[in-house]
Order: sequence, then structure tokens, then C-alpha cells
Amino acid sequence: MKQLWSAVLNSLNSGQPVMLATEVKGQFPGSTGLYSKEGALLAGKGIGQPEKEGLISVGDTVLFQQWLWPRPGLVIFGGGHVAVPVAKIGAMLGFEVTVCDDRQEFANSQRFPQAKVLAMPYDQAFDTLALNSRHYVVIVTRGHYHDRTCLVRALDTDAAYIGVIGSPKKARETTAWLLEQGYPQSQVQRVFSPIGLDINARTPEEIAVSIMAEIIREKSSRPAPANIEEIAATLGNKAENESCLITVVFAQGSTPQGAGARMVLQADGQTVGTIGGGLVEKVALDEAREALRTKSPRLLEYNLDNTIAAREGMICGGRMSIFIQPI
Repeated sequence: MKQLWSAVLNSLNSGQPVMLATEVKGQFPGSTGLYSKEGALLAGKGIGQPEKEGLISVGDTVLFQQWLWPRPGLVIFGGGHVAVPVAKIGAMLGFEVTVCDDRQEFANSQRFPQAKVLAMPYDQAFDTLALNSRHYVVIVTRGHYHDRTCLVRALDTDAAYIGVIGSPKKARETTAWLLEQGYPQSQVQRVFSPIGLDINARTPEEIAVSIMAEIIREKSSRPAPANIEEIAATLGNKAENESCLITVVFAQGSTPQGAGARMVLQADGQTVGTIGGGLVEKVALDEAREALRTKSPRLLEYNLDNTIAAREGMICGGRMSIFIQPI
């Protein structure tokens, strides 16, 4: 199992997403398989169905499957004066930064030492990048034509954020143009333009702060993923003694964390990560200690009624399923 988690860490560090499939109920609870984005088995048992995600029933067996993504990506189209501080701040905040420009003098490692740089036409850059829901897109090219080229391509992706630089007048014109092109209102509303929070920013550095502040706001509004790299590094460390992985495999209603939240209990009592804290986490840790002692995985079901919910700050209550897995 340590080899599997080492493979998880290696894949994420190389920028490759992986699918983790774990049997949580059935004949072999705890059996785990790791798959590439192409569906190839990388490590562990071939038990999964990589095209699906969440709790999956296969006969009498229940699997929990989840795509694990590398750290969030910040993709900046345009390498001009605003892009430089945006890339610096993005890297400082832990984003994997990529800068794209069709001019070599604006797309090079000397100008952007903290970023991956693509010096190529914008359309070609989109074909290379394969953007998905972990990406935050900043469009700051040198003109309307290139901005719109990038915007149309970005709207065809699942990018978590799409921002376009420009004045309020330009933003209104872009909105009208998108509607004329037949884009539904739901797509048009994905576009943040003028880009950045309104803080009366004037200099490139101030504009960069406003852009990254807006991205932080949007990123923070989404369910926070587990720090999967830290989890994988802990579980894949051959020097570590036996550990227990705690995973939220189902969450409904008002719960501390969503499905996919993970934490590790180590044999010395140290923990890595969280599933939301409070009473639920305390009970899960108690169960994990017992699972470490008996070396037996277990699936816990929590029905958070209003009494428990009120104590946990979850007024409406909810339901959670947590899988405890000795590693």
C-alpha cells in the first residue's frame, strides 16, 4: 500500500491527475486501485471503474472512487506588465503557474522564472494545456481580439475561474458579444470582467493583488480539498510505522467536510489533515485507533440529527459515511 501512495505522490508531483478506487464494502474492504487519466491501472488492485466518481455499487461491492488532482493551476494568457506580478503572487500562494504568450520576448523563463512558459499562439496553447476544474484562468493579452480568442476557448473548459482584463465598457461589450454568439446566460456569468476586486488598483502590482484576491475569494467558496500531497507523502513514507487513513466517502446536507476529505492517524498518535474537526472527527479517530489495533477496516455511518448538528454548528444536520482503512 505504501507503494501505491508513493505512486499517487509521484503522479501529482508530475502534474498528472489519478483516480483512486477503494472497496469500502464487500468481500475485500480496503482493497485499492490507482488509475491514470487514460484508465490504465498504475498500482494496487484492478477493482475500479475509472469513468465514474463517488460511491459506486458493483453487485454486492461498494467502491469509493475519486479523482485526485495536482495543486491548483493558475494560467495567465498574456505576458505583459500585469502578468509579471500576477505570476509572482500566484506562485507565492501555492499555485502551479503557467504563462502563455505568442511573443517570445514576453514568454520566457527569464521574465517568469516561477512559471511554466508557453511561447506559442493562444489556440495552440489551449490545445496543449487541457484545462479542467483545478485551473484558474487570467486573460490579460495585448488586445480585444486575443482576449476573445482566449475567452471562447476558456468557456469550453471546466475552469474554476475565468477573468478578463478591461474597462467596464469593454466588459459590457464582451458580455453583449457573447450573447450575440449564442452563449447562454449561465456561461456568460462565468466570466469575471473587469477582472479583480474593485480596490481602486492602479499599478500593475495593485491590479495583480486585486486579481489574486478575487481568485482567492472564488477558490475559498468551493469545498476545500484535502491536502492530498501531504496525505500521500505520509502514507508513502517507508520509514513511517503503520497508519490509518480516514476518508469521508459520502456527505449529504450540512456536514463538516464533503466527500473526499481525508486525514491520517499515525501510530504515534500524530495526525495529518482533517475531516472537519469536532465530534465527528473525534469519534472517527477513536474508531481509527481501534482499527489500527485490530488491523480491520470499517465503514462508519453518521446520521447527524438536529441535536448533534447544533453542537457541531450544523443547524440542518446531515449524513456522513466515513471509511477507516489501516495502511
